[in-house]
Amino acid sequence: MTQEKIACAPQIGDYQVIANILISRCLGYKTIKCPPMTKRTLELGSRHSPDMICTPFKTTLGNFIEAAEQGANVFIMPGFGCRLGLYDILQQKVLTELGYDCEFVTLFEYIPTVRRMFNAMQEINPSLTQEKFDEVFALLVQVTLDMDGLAFFMRKNMAFAAEKNASQNPLMATYKSYLQEIPAAEDAEAAAKIGEKYRAQMESVPLNKPAKPIRIGIIGEIYIVVEPFSNCNMENWLADNGVEIIRHSSLSDFATAIFSVDEQIKNSGGYVDYNIGSTANDAISRAYEMIQEGIDGIIHVKPSSCSPEITAMSILQNISQDTGTPFMYMTFDTETGEAGVHTRLEAFLDMIKMRRPKGDYQQ
Repeated sequence: MTQEKIACAPQIGDYQVIANILISRCLGYKTIKCPPMTKRTLELGSRHSPDMICTPFKTTLGNFIEAAEQGANVFIMPGFGCRLGLYDILQQKVLTELGYDCEFVTLFEYIPTVRRMFNAMQEINPSLTQEKFDEVFALLVQVTLDMDGLAFFMRKNMAFAAEKNASQNPLMATYKSYLQEIPAAEDAEAAAKIGEKYRAQMESVPLNKPAKPIRIGIIGEIYIVVEPFSNCNMENWLADNGVEIIRHSSLSDFATAIFSVDEQIKNSGGYVDYNIGSTANDAISRAYEMIQEGIDGIIHVKPSSCSPEITAMSILQNISQDTGTPFMYMTFDTETGEAGVHTRLEAFLDMIKMRRPKGDYQQ
């Protein structure tokens, strides 16, 4: 009897929603979500990973082990980038040695293109036509843009929702409702209508926003930036403490950034003139852009042993010194504790408030 294909993508923020649409509609596989990440996820990933591998490898491996325990036997990875390009090979070896009969679907080899994604999926599912793939891809583009746009609006404003309560921020509740409804969208046109509906709902939420709120930017390695569990729910803490969060790192931003390194170098204020790798150039150019727009402070986050972001840090330190903009640098690994992260955030926020002219800050 042929084993049923049950597929899973790693947890990276809320992007499993997009991955599952792609998997189910182009490959025809049943999909499951990774179990919610816990301390056990980190322990499993760390126990079965090479010591010096970067933190996202360990975290996503923990995702896959727990998903395999629930029956997943196909795992989806992009297969390009920095060490990310080796994840699929190494993680499949680990899972096989643990006794799981599984396969990995690698969407890209080397530079990602839509053509390579189609070729990889058609090789697995020969009945997938170009027309069907194009229809699904257009849907995914629309969903990604809407999801990222709604999330950006939410981060900027959720600290100031007038009717928020301890259990649920109304902007966050609206965003979660969008995530629950969007998988049912039949095509890009239907997805756009759903996006418009939830955008209107978000914009109708009453806000008590001061004229000059504290604005903090977040930059760095994309996995740690977008995955709340891996950054100790940093954005929620900032919002709970009255901060307007500016963060451009997202799937739609990443899809553009990997093809626009020259533009990022051009927009870095002369601080870098070569490709550092991964999302490091984007972090530097975004930091410089935020400073020109009057940001109060910037938090740079990275996983342990991420070489590109380590290189970027020395450049960011020069930018901070030259512009007088405060930066905080945070490294996350599987042992990072939420209490320690929040204590550092509190100290950083207090310092920013003290830098404001007297009377120029309103909670």
